[in-house]
Amino acid sequence: MRAGVLSDDQIIEFLNENFINTWVPNSELGRVRSLQEPIAKRRERESKTFDTTHALAQAIMKGWKKYSPADSLVLSTEFELMGRLPVNERISPYNGANGYLLFLTEALDGKLPGFREETAKPSLESDSESSPELDAMSKDSKVKLTREIPKREVLNIFRAPGNGLQDYTVIEIDTTAFKSGGMLTIDILVGNAEPMGSFDLYDGDTELPRQGMPHEALTSVWDVPPGKRGTIKYRFDEGKVFKLGATGSWFSQKGSTNAFWAKISVEPNQALEAKEVSSAHLGQPAEDVMNAFVEAFKKLDAEIIDPMLTGDARETFEGDFEGMPEDVRTQISQMLSQIQILSSEYVGDEFHFRLRVPAGAPPEVSVKMRKVEGSWFIYEVE
Repeated sequence: MRAGVLSDDQIIEFLNENFINTWVPNSELGRVRSLQEPIAKRRERESKTFDTTHALAQAIMKGWKKYSPADSLVLSTEFELMGRLPVNERISPYNGANGYLLFLTEALDGKLPGFREETAKPSLESDSESSPELDAMSKDSKVKLTREIPKREVLNIFRAPGNGLQDYTVIEIDTTAFKSGGMLTIDILVGNAEPMGSFDLYDGDTELPRQGMPHEALTSVWDVPPGKRGTIKYRFDEGKVFKLGATGSWFSQKGSTNAFWAKISVEPNQALEAKEVSSAHLGQPAEDVMNAFVEAFKKLDAEIIDPMLTGDARETFEGDFEGMPEDVRTQISQMLSQIQILSSEYVGDEFHFRLRVPAGAPPEVSVKMRKVEGSWFIYEVE
């Protein structure tokens, strides 16, 4: 280094202007096993200590690349790893003085040089053609999705916290633009470094745990091996903010790091777009919509039922009765004519009711409604 890139005046000037420069021998941090005991005895003899629990020392130790004799590390003021360049792997585009300058510049720009190669094979599949809907890769800790930009890709790193602990890299996901909800999908690819990755999705207001099982997580995917994929899917009823917590597996070496790509997208609920709302039900009380649904359900009258349903409920209903032979439809209609309303109640800002279907399978049906733009719509029939 001293006879190479550090002999370049331009690099020295760039380092002095943009960084606090320091170095530490691997042996002082216990990386050289053969020297661990001699150094410990020397410190005891000289009454000197070296605090390896300090945040800076921990960040350096977490940034080591396995089997690398020396690493150039870039750390933020919060001791977060921003770049790593193993001394024996200074290959294109980071070879030579210009390459080292590129490494430093990319680290300052948040591009995580030195970690991206761990995920190069395999990589996340991108859309077949470039699209403004898919932004450039980002290390941002906050992702905002909208109907205009429903997909984003994020690159970041995680650390293995040790058995029973949590040490999350947090990505905030804002889906408030999707007022009628949708399906949140997070496709994750773990890098090729040693630790496995575990990923938990939380409600945005949740205080993330520092230890123990993530009981408050909405959904999770755990122990994704290096170079492998994991997927999180979560359906939400209205736009909100989520937190994605990424951490190393409990079964990975404590302090080890790996990179991950996350492709985050929302498929909006087709609440009302597919069909126009029947003016007969606009603004009606929940009880009137319930009664109208029951009467139409007895006759399997899709023309009346469909405008009462959200897109998801419509798919379920049509899937149950689509392509039904006429004689079977007649029999079912006769059976449904005996439907009775067992109960109905307001549950928060929703309205739920249960139906008894004599000789039906199942004998009871649960129906849930909520208001969309001032009118009641059925979003679940089961």
